[in-house]
Amino acid sequence: MFVKIGVYIRLLLSDDVQRSSRSRRKSATMPFKKFAQIGRVIYINEGQYKGKLAVIVDIIDTNRALIDGPCHGVPRQQFKFCEMRLTTYVLKICRGMRTKLIRAAWEEAKISEKFEASTWNKNINKGLLRSSMTDFDRFKLGRAKQARNKIVKSAYLRLKRNILIAKRPTVKAARKLRGQKLAKKKELKEKKPKTWKPRKTRGPRAARNKAKPAKTVKAAK
Repeated sequence: MFVKIGVYIRLLLSDDVQRSSRSRRKSATMPFKKFAQIGRVIYINEGQYKGKLAVIVDIIDTNRALIDGPCHGVPRQQFKFCEMRLTTYVLKICRGMRTKLIRAAWEEAKISEKFEASTWNKNINKGLLRSSMTDFDRFKLGRAKQARNKIVKSAYLRLKRNILIAKRPTVKAARKLRGQKLAKKKELKEKKPKTWKPRKTRGPRAARNKAKPAKTVKAAK
């Protein structure tokens, strides 16, 4: 009997474990959204073809991949994963597809146009522009920013002042109401008769002092 109960408890526990694992699987979400896969468009950030786009044609191993970028002048070659960055675009191509077919799929998906309109490309262009600036260009940029901030601040203060002016009647009414309330309180205080209260005597303390025995001083011999 005890053996049967033990088996039953084990079965119940196993069911609970299975349920909890299922719920975890359902609630778990993949933190990564971009994977090194065949058809993934990449941005080359190192080497001879830095700043150009290509697509992964095949995975060689955990460190390298075979890429091809016919629309950006990148020949088919092996490339390290540490020298590329994955984009959000994926082409529907097969493993080891020919360059001609990759070009057709690239143009059909309009990858170049999408990348040019992306914030990533805009930030890259901004960085290139900043790196090409001289000291005088940086000085002019700083002065332009100061002038812009001054204009923005003056416009903000003007709007704030207009809002305060629009609110003035309500503020005046509130002050008037407050003054009326204070005047009423003052009148009520003046109308109330002043009651005289006798001052508290120090009877208990005096009684305690009287109750204490007098200190005796020993006479010096």
